[in-house]
Amino acid sequence: MVEASPPAPRTDAPNESARLVTRFVTRRRRSVLVEAIQRRGLRVVESLDLLAEDGLRRLATQSFWLLVGSGIAYTGLDVAARSVHGAGPLLGGGSPLLRGATLLLANAAAYIIMLPVHEALHASTILVLGGRPRFGLKLPLAVYCTAPGQLFTRNGYLAIAATPVVVLTLAGAVATWVAPDLGACILLGLAGNISGAVADLWAIARIRHLPATALIEDTATGYSAYTLA
Repeated sequence: MVEASPPAPRTDAPNESARLVTRFVTRRRRSVLVEAIQRRGLRVVESLDLLAEDGLRRLATQSFWLLVGSGIAYTGLDVAARSVHGAGPLLGGGSPLLRGATLLLANAAAYIIMLPVHEALHASTILVLGGRPRFGLKLPLAVYCTAPGQLFTRNGYLAIAATPVVVLTLAGAVATWVAPDLGACILLGLAGNISGAVADLWAIARIRHLPATALIEDTATGYSAYTLA
């Protein structure tokens, strides 16, 4: 994960119309937080813009190595699964050229499909917590899910960030082990899910060091973290 020094705390607070989103705090704690939001009694302790010029190149480099590393790991798992299960030729018999073309097309489709699936899992976690997700698109091919005007607890935001990479990585590993041919066809999509989660992993690495009482606001390109002033 990328190591980055935290920015200096700022004093600006979220808009008083911002909504607290959580199902896992006591009624008294919720009242304190809602009152603090309404009277602008929060202060920024950390903010992150993932598209800032100084971090974008490092983010892209890390994403590339995650793609390579996870691709190698899934390939190794697929090979091991084929050996253990005594699987026959990849995608059965037939023309090697046709099987190769099928494998390439299947992986390209899996990579593209994985983008909205990844964001849908972000959105499902936001919904479970009581939030209202919003989708967006940044060209050339970047789908994102955000929740403007909503403040999440630290642990809630960690769950939102971690859900796609955890769920899809485990599901992909199981699918690859049970059905090696299927695993070979979706390998690029599974690796792309991990590679595309680089921003989530970066946010997790930083947010987990914040106090559990911190509130996090997603900004589509990053986040802002607040504590009671």
